[in-house]
Amino acid sequence: MTEHIKTIIIGGGPAGSSCGYLLRKAGEDCLIIDKSDFPREKLCGGGLTPKTHIIFERIFDNLKYDYYNVGEMTVYAHQKKYSTFNLNRGIRIVLRSEFDNLLIDEYKKLGGRLLIGRLTLIEEKEGKIFITLNSGTQFSCDILIGADGATSLVRRYLQPGYYKGIICLEKKLPRRLNDNIDVMFDKRFDNGYMYIFPNKEGSVVGYGHKNSDIREFRTLMKEYQIPDDEKKTKGAYIPMLGKIDYPFRENILLIGDAGGYADSMTGEGLYYAFKTGENAAKAIIHKRNFKEESRSVLKEVRIIRYLSMLFYSKPFINMFLWMSTKPSLQRRINSVVNRYLAWEAK
Repeated sequence: MTEHIKTIIIGGGPAGSSCGYLLRKAGEDCLIIDKSDFPREKLCGGGLTPKTHIIFERIFDNLKYDYYNVGEMTVYAHQKKYSTFNLNRGIRIVLRSEFDNLLIDEYKKLGGRLLIGRLTLIEEKEGKIFITLNSGTQFSCDILIGADGATSLVRRYLQPGYYKGIICLEKKLPRRLNDNIDVMFDKRFDNGYMYIFPNKEGSVVGYGHKNSDIREFRTLMKEYQIPDDEKKTKGAYIPMLGKIDYPFRENILLIGDAGGYADSMTGEGLYYAFKTGENAAKAIIHKRNFKEESRSVLKEVRIIRYLSMLFYSKPFINMFLWMSTKPSLQRRINSVVNRYLAWEAK
């Protein structure tokens, strides 16, 4: 017999776990299905900007978590240091394996169910949505939520052949290279950058743009004298520069990276994971339209997409780098950076 559950969430990362947590807090029936057991590794620098840790604390009731706080960001281009920006409220860098596990545990403390399995089939019939897992187990639901990342199977069901974003490549290093966040621009990059994030265990080095290539990544690490311990390089899609152009459905919602909610300027996805997870839960609890609930988020993501195309053009990057070397202009840029990192969509 097929078990029926009101809401099934595919994916237990920050988007799925925040949505599930809020649903359980309101007494709603839901199930999270994830393809991997927790704790599990996740490709991500792990940076929580001020707007991200504000919304996180609001959703999870000021839950305590471990992080490494960074107060400065240094900008490089073509191996030359250009400027250092002060981060007034800091960026909190977490280990995603620990952080995601903490969130899913909070969901489970409220009686939330987590099932490990891989989605293989979505069908609609008899006014319900039926899903089948690789184990052969089948469930039915009234509402299906795709929180399964940039390669979302739920989104593929709604929009076959959709654009998944740029590929980000990343390596973990066992020691901290710097106390700052380092960001590197290069004329070889097409809408992207390279970065080094310090954390409590070491550093994360990553790179991504429209034409990411593992050989280029290794070359860049040599140029910047970043030690390469030959450990595996991981890769994942980041939905930068993508269009949110799939059909919005009342009974199938997409949140986080699965819905293309990412900052095309910075690549940040955690803020939008929490925001859209919260919006989906509100829509279900209060019987409201998810698209209407997310109107301001949709507008913001689309505006940032267009701004990023301008920012990453070679003339604009060159102007930005030149301005960052002029003290009076650098202070203005620093102010804009801090406002941008703290701005929350309503």
